[in-house]
Amino acid sequence: MDDWGGSGRGNYRPRGSRGFGGSGGRHNDNYYGGRGGRSGSGYYDGGGPGGYYDGPQGGRGGRGGGRGAYIDSYQGGQKRQQQQQYNANPPPNLTLLKTIQAHSGPITCMSYDQATNALFTGAKDGKVKQWDCNSGQVVHEETLGGQVDSILFIQGFLFVAYVKGPDPRNQDGIINFYNTAAGKTQMIPGHRGHINQMLASNNLLFSCGQDCSIRVWGMEGEAFVCKQILDKDKGGHTYPIYAFEMINGFLVSGDSFGSLKIWDPATGTCTQTVTSAHNGTITSILQYGNNILTGSVDGYMKVWELMSPPVPGAVVKPEAIDSYFEDDGGGRSGGGGGRYRQGGGGPHNSILTMDGSPDNKGESILAISTLQTGVNVYNVDQSMSLLGMLPGVVVSRAITNIPGAAIIVGDDTGKVHIFSWSG
Repeated sequence: MDDWGGSGRGNYRPRGSRGFGGSGGRHNDNYYGGRGGRSGSGYYDGGGPGGYYDGPQGGRGGRGGGRGAYIDSYQGGQKRQQQQQYNANPPPNLTLLKTIQAHSGPITCMSYDQATNALFTGAKDGKVKQWDCNSGQVVHEETLGGQVDSILFIQGFLFVAYVKGPDPRNQDGIINFYNTAAGKTQMIPGHRGHINQMLASNNLLFSCGQDCSIRVWGMEGEAFVCKQILDKDKGGHTYPIYAFEMINGFLVSGDSFGSLKIWDPATGTCTQTVTSAHNGTITSILQYGNNILTGSVDGYMKVWELMSPPVPGAVVKPEAIDSYFEDDGGGRSGGGGGRYRQGGGGPHNSILTMDGSPDNKGESILAISTLQTGVNVYNVDQSMSLLGMLPGVVVSRAITNIPGAAIIVGDDTGKVHIFSWSG
């Protein structure tokens, strides 16, 4: 198998064919169901479904309102508070190119392939679709046995994670693997419940989920097999895992209790834990330069500094160096009011997902989807200056990008919105 590595532009860490931070999508609508979850089960065998491809194929697969906010940052070792105003205007030089009614249910995940200009979408309607972004037409479509939770496409290999089983309390998490060049399909069972995210690194596939485990898959012959299970027995999570990222050779994962864990993939052990990194589910993890960005349902995006050089046990400094957007009203974070909520007692403006990309001028842009105010776009290179809000987008749990060209958003009405950089 070819190396799955890739390169990217700007300051976000490259990952595979995506180029910038964030995975191919993840299932993230169970954040409000409380903390906890069943322990991970062992790997077991299962039969394979019919192929997604019949043979070798060329394809690869607004809400308004808000308040002023205090944004904390550090300059010269001094903490600084900067007030920014909520901006409901569209970001400059970013225009709506096309809206597609892609699914009959909320879109949960997306993945874009720059080589073929193909977009993959998955949704609660149980369907996975491949789109030609030039024509806006469906190229391939398959109905799976349950809700699609995560999609990853990289160098001709498509991975689709979904849940299977009539009882929502006892479902199997399945990954379908499609080798698009060879026209082959494999069903990869192993997880219990939702598989919330997948990533590929060093010719291995990583998956994390509701069963509190991370599973590491590798090829033996032409089939994927489970190489390791990273769970509580190895110092891992005891709550469902919703986000992870490979950073400088270490795997960083976040769970529904708000804890971060850092893994050494070479030994399969957890080497560092940041407890209570957030006061709720960690929904997104990205790398930006020498920092890690984490988003959470507590309404905060936090910035964590990597140790230099990072070593097992000391990969991330244990205290966040910046905390953006929202105070929880209970004094736990020492702020006074949030960007999008009234002081004290109001609902969190939960961060559902984040995606980083360069704009057409090479500036590092961060799109953050929140529960109450849709998708807001920030210029990270300009101290997180708010550029504006994407118009016409309701709750979004899936964002991807075409580096330097477009931001693609899937929302809870089943629509895909493509916003193009211009000027």
